[in-house]
Amino acid sequence: MITIAAVLLASLPVAFSQSKARKSSRKQSAAPPSKTEVIIPPPVSEAEQKQLAETASQSRANLIAASNTYRESLEKVLELQRQDETRAAELVEKRKSLLDLGVISKRDLEESEQALAVAQARMGETRKQIGEVDHLVAEVNAAEQLARVPPEPQGTFRTSGALIRYVGASRWALSDFGKVDAFFRLKFSKPLPVSAIGQTDTHNRLGFDHREALDVAVHPDSDEGQALINYLRNQGISFIAIRYPIPGSATGAHIHIGPASKRL
Repeated sequence: MITIAAVLLASLPVAFSQSKARKSSRKQSAAPPSKTEVIIPPPVSEAEQKQLAETASQSRANLIAASNTYRESLEKVLELQRQDETRAAELVEKRKSLLDLGVISKRDLEESEQALAVAQARMGETRKQIGEVDHLVAEVNAAEQLARVPPEPQGTFRTSGALIRYVGASRWALSDFGKVDAFFRLKFSKPLPVSAIGQTDTHNRLGFDHREALDVAVHPDSDEGQALINYLRNQGISFIAIRYPIPGSATGAHIHIGPASKRL
């Protein structure tokens, strides 16, 4: 008995030590993880805000200058194309007379008519590019005006001088073009007069992001423009409508559907 008691007494410190170690291990594992330190960036100073505004303004000024230079080059191209179109039209009239006299064949007349059609198509494309530049400059000037006001919440409809702005809740994508075109066709029995859809060569050349935007060549105050504006508001689609020339731009009156364009 004395031997057994001695063995039991000798084992008590070991068992107590093991139990204490297990409790200590559980306490360590149950310890809460350390919190991640959140780094709050310092506020932007008034001087930094002013510098950012000046940089943005200078960027817009550079874009407008580049746009005006490009427009002048397009006007020169258009004048040369106009001369080609005049010569082609005169040749058509001349060959009509020669055909009546039996001097030339009908095929000769058809060739000159095809040349006239090509010349007219080239003029149409150049006029389209000039219109895109006018709309682009108008949008840049509009962006400068909008930058002076704080961001507006969804559902805001604001008219201010040359601009009408609506901030819709719907997510716009170019794939939605079909439903806008369908509305316009049903309402006015003609396709939506689109002047630019998505990114065009003009936007690429001038470094302007127009990938998710659509420009419609209607005056916002016209019957067509008012109907389109009401439809877009009912559908929750954001738009910016430019009603008349903004200082620094040409005509440029149109309705810009989708997010506001910005520099690439």
